[in-house]
Amino acid sequence: MKVAHIITRMIVGGAQENTLLTVQGQSRDYGDDVCLITGPSTGPEGSLEQQAIASGVDLRIVPELTRSIHPWKDWLAYRALVRVLRDDPPELVHTHSSKAGIIGRKAADRLGLPCVHSVHGAAFHFGQSPLIYRSYVAAERIAARWTTHFISVSDDMTAEYTRAGVAKAERFTTVYSGFDVDPFLHPPRSRDEVRRELEIGPDQVVIGKIARLFHLKGHEFLIAAAKEVVARCPEARFLLVGDGILRESIEQELRVQGLRDHFVFTGLVPPDRVPELVGAMDIDAHQPVGGAGSRVATRADRR
Repeated sequence: MKVAHIITRMIVGGAQENTLLTVQGQSRDYGDDVCLITGPSTGPEGSLEQQAIASGVDLRIVPELTRSIHPWKDWLAYRALVRVLRDDPPELVHTHSSKAGIIGRKAADRLGLPCVHSVHGAAFHFGQSPLIYRSYVAAERIAARWTTHFISVSDDMTAEYTRAGVAKAERFTTVYSGFDVDPFLHPPRSRDEVRRELEIGPDQVVIGKIARLFHLKGHEFLIAAAKEVVARCPEARFLLVGDGILRESIEQELRVQGLRDHFVFTGLVPPDRVPELVGAMDIDAHQPVGGAGSRVATRADRR
């Protein structure tokens, strides 16, 4: 098939890595003619653009497609996407993320192209003002009219969308995010070597979190728990893998709480370093999709 994927930006993040693997797999495993259309990948989160190009992905940048809402730029992005899809029409459009999901689906509908949309995370969520929440729900309900089918990365995402009245459950299919597990089972470097590099002792208990330092990732819950953890286990260390706009405020909060020396920040790391960093942890603290709670995976769980 000839497929065009559209995503807002190709930063280093779960939705973006998932999309890149999908594009690569369609081309490699099924011989599909696939292109990936994205806006500029700017910001402290890093970029997967060079990784995509190096792997042979047909990457097309639409400068007008940006993450922030801007009516004029969004109109220009819509016109640019219509132009790209009209000049080289695919058999199927596959959109990802909120901004590209809405504009991309409208562009596909304008040209009469079937379009599936992947729900990696809801644009509407707990903590938003009622006006913003209702606005995003309304936008998703409208975009649902231009959607042939939905793909959710978890059943919780489907439940979130159906509860909000975006679409009925039968229009959703859950496809879990896939990734290569072998580097996690056999990290390229040993646990002790990675810990030495991070200045973490071999006997210290390391609680890690892999996520952009961004809203909704749950770092505040980890920090709230850290004070009690450190009181009971002074040798505990918290390893935060990733970077983002909240780093300065998180570090300030840790200094206020007297916890800064117990936290290690790796900053932005390439995805291929994540397996060895996971291998250096004893506990992996997660904030799941949907924000319904937390999950802790131990080294025994991973084995």
